[in-house]
Amino acid sequence: MLKPRYEGQALVAYYFFYFCTIGAFMPYWGPWLRSEGQDALAIGLLTAAVQFSKVLAPNVWGWLLHYLPTRWLIPAGGMAAVLSFLLLFFVRSHFPALLLITLLFAFFWAATLPLVDNITMAWAEREGRRYGRIRLWGSLGFITLSLGMGALVSAWGLRSFLPGIAVFLFLAWWVSRFLPFSASPQSTQPHNRAPFLPELRDPRLWFFLLAGILEQASHGVYYAFYSIYVEAHGDNSLTVGLLWALAVLAEVLFFWFGDRILRRWGTALVFVSAFLLTAIRWWVIAWWPGFVWIILVQTLHAASYAAFHLAAIHWVFARFPQALRARGMALYASLVYGLGGGIGALMAGWAWSRWGGSATFFAAGILAAVAAVFLLGVFRPRPALEKLA
Repeated sequence: MLKPRYEGQALVAYYFFYFCTIGAFMPYWGPWLRSEGQDALAIGLLTAAVQFSKVLAPNVWGWLLHYLPTRWLIPAGGMAAVLSFLLLFFVRSHFPALLLITLLFAFFWAATLPLVDNITMAWAEREGRRYGRIRLWGSLGFITLSLGMGALVSAWGLRSFLPGIAVFLFLAWWVSRFLPFSASPQSTQPHNRAPFLPELRDPRLWFFLLAGILEQASHGVYYAFYSIYVEAHGDNSLTVGLLWALAVLAEVLFFWFGDRILRRWGTALVFVSAFLLTAIRWWVIAWWPGFVWIILVQTLHAASYAAFHLAAIHWVFARFPQALRARGMALYASLVYGLGGGIGALMAGWAWSRWGGSATFFAAGILAAVAAVFLLGVFRPRPALEKLA
């Protein structure tokens, strides 16, 4: 068993390498596919395949916890992600094969993160640490590789895309072998088959999931079209990169202080504030009152992503009994980020082609505002409500 200091370092390293992969993958997946001869429709389908794989994968792996401990599942999933990704080296321009491999890779890639989040929360609770200060290293990894992959692509072209990602997938797998699995008892042995269905009968859970799906769907236009929208207003690619970096830096700052904010102000207030600030962010971008305002609202990524995610992780961890927390995390990740992200991407493409950029961002703001209304059902008074520690 590792000492607590080294257990914390293993968690930090895992988040860093895992999100290095995302930072390299997200900006260059589309350009790489285009360089391999795929048209716009194929690129859209292959990108949606990555998002919608997140709906199924975490729930399947959460179910597998009844039979296998996470100390086996997480490294196995990491290695399967590495091996399936390597198949892309051999199949490049053939769309059916690309689609199959993408679904296979995304299935394993999306499965492990909710399980690690559960271990991190349990370890932080045991050691008196803060989840946010561990998770922020993922954001730093995203920044590092989004910039680093850009440098590689500039120097070596898109032929560096596959090797670059494969390296960090391998590193994430290597570090996963040293995670503090003992922090959560169900991580070292299969779960007792605690019934999950009764937990799904709580309407508060479905208000929470619906609110999260809408909030994440509102980000679809941001992830797909924000760079294009900024350039359409006369700014260059360097400015676009700096705006993205500013957003992630704001995210890092919130993760650093976020646990303290949650304890001081409570989950309900942080949730509602995050959703309303998200709506304001999209409406200001739609209006585009001037570049100074765009810089200011870009810092609201601290609310629209970091505050929402941190509050959600705490809420799910407190909401489910210990034996079902990993499955609760998986349900949250699959529906909010998988279903919500996939729907948001499809809706953004449809709306952008018909209404244009400004109207699409305005519609995204409406989604986030409606999501805040559903939070009233999440935090309605109930005697059995578990309070955040």
